Amino acid sequence: MKRSAREVAFPSFVVCVVIAGLAAAGFAGPAYAQGGEHGVHVGGESLGALDVAVGVVHGAALGAAVFLAGVVAFVALVWLPSHRAAGSGEWGAVAFTRCVWALFALLAVAGVVEVSLYAVRASGEPFGFALVGQAFYETRVGQTWLVRLAFALAAVLVASWATRAARDGLWWAAVASGAVVLLTVTQLGHAATEGGVLPFAADWLHLGAGALWMGGLLGFPLVLIWPARKLEANLKSELLGSAVRRFSRLATGAVMVLVATGIYAILLQVPSLESVFNTPYGRALVMKLGLLVILLPTGLINMIDRGKEPFGRMVGAELLLALGIFGATGFLTSLPPP
Repeated sequence: MKRSAREVAFPSFVVCVVIAGLAAAGFAGPAYAQGGEHGVHVGGESLGALDVAVGVVHGAALGAAVFLAGVVAFVALVWLPSHRAAGSGEWGAVAFTRCVWALFALLAVAGVVEVSLYAVRASGEPFGFALVGQAFYETRVGQTWLVRLAFALAAVLVASWATRAARDGLWWAAVASGAVVLLTVTQLGHAATEGGVLPFAADWLHLGAGALWMGGLLGFPLVLIWPARKLEANLKSELLGSAVRRFSRLATGAVMVLVATGIYAILLQVPSLESVFNTPYGRALVMKLGLLVILLPTGLINMIDRGKEPFGRMVGAELLLALGIFGATGFLTSLPPP
């Protein structure tokens, strides 16, 4: 008997939560650091509770920024050309608009929490609204976050307008705003501390390539798979096949950029193989690479199937793996490299 997407998705979600829990346990090691401060030990080094909170919040902020920039780019580069070529009529504009606003809300909440944690950790003072306000307006971290939220809001507003006005120029303006959002992520990352144009550019390209890939994972169910359920079988097949072909070409280039820039970042940040297994940064890197190794062949299967069943379930699995990657990357980018 064929199971519904919901029946398949829920067990997958449970599995993902279990994996996340095991990963957290791997970070935790002994539950507390000596000396009375709550924290976690990794490879002989201690992560305090504040460090764990920063990693989790940073992962949420990173995911919201990448998904926001990526889903806007997916609609502009993949969905709209396929939609117009097939002449399929209405699309999931309402669901898309709600999604980008939800991502912006998540980004804003994560920004407030992350800057608050930064202010507490940097100043050593207890939390207070005055301290957070000072961090936003008087520190580079806070000011960069304000710029990020401003361009994220611009991307959402312009993209929402574009769904009604149907002007290509609006979509390109929204894509450009999303690219600036990713640029602010790089400004607060490890690459910015290296100095020089190459590390900075490589990190931004890494984020951009990830956004193009992850944006499709969110965009397919959002604006295509769910709305296309009401279409005739032939039109649905034509539309989905066209979108998958376009996205496959885009995703293939994105993966190549991801691999190249990822290898460059590892060579830049990791001095030895020993540091990969004996530092929190290294273990976060191993976790991210492990999830990526599973994600890549899953995406390859979808590319080969070209929209045929079980395309929707495979995209759902990819999305769950992507969330795990964002979680690992949150720790990776908030911990000091070895």
